Amino acid sequence: MNFKKIVAFLCFLVACTLNAQEDRKFYTSTNILEIYKNTEETLIHQQNQLNKGWGFELNSLHGIFILKKLILSAGIGINFNINEEYKSIPAIIEARFNLYDYGINSPFVLLNTGKNIEIGSFLPGQTAKLGVGYNFESDYNFQYTIEIFKKSKTFYTSEVQDVSYNYPADGYGLSVGITF
Repeated sequence: MNFKKIVAFLCFLVACTLNAQEDRKFYTSTNILEIYKNTEETLIHQQNQLNKGWGFELNSLHGIFILKKLILSAGIGINFNINEEYKSIPAIIEARFNLYDYGINSPFVLLNTGKNIEIGSFLPGQTAKLGVGYNFESDYNFQYTIEIFKKSKTFYTSEVQDVSYNYPADGYGLSVGITF
């Protein structure tokens, strides 16, 4: 992609964002708690157990409205798996399409993806989520959010005898949160 196309695309995004700003704010923030059940049946190398644990993840996403219905967001979270040794810090980008303008009392679909940040005992890897949900308006600037989703995660553990271990931890779950 050349420089002129990139500039044209950025101008288009700015114009769409300004269009979305006509009667409401153009940014949004969502803080959401995910609770999920892992379904991937892989063996973990330390205890030789099936990867069937539960987990939870807390995410904070901040984004802008594009054409009043599409939200592009970025954020960070923290993820812990119960019954397993996996924990991660996912850096996420998300696209959310609302059925109604600005997501007010609106069903939506979402797709997010990201990479885990490797810090201390937090494992590297990738994450992706596909879900549907609904925003319930409490007042003009505050909404409750509920989602059901399918999640796909991969964790990379340290090398043992020159072999890196790659563990999928797919699952499904329910999220609750607030949007403002």
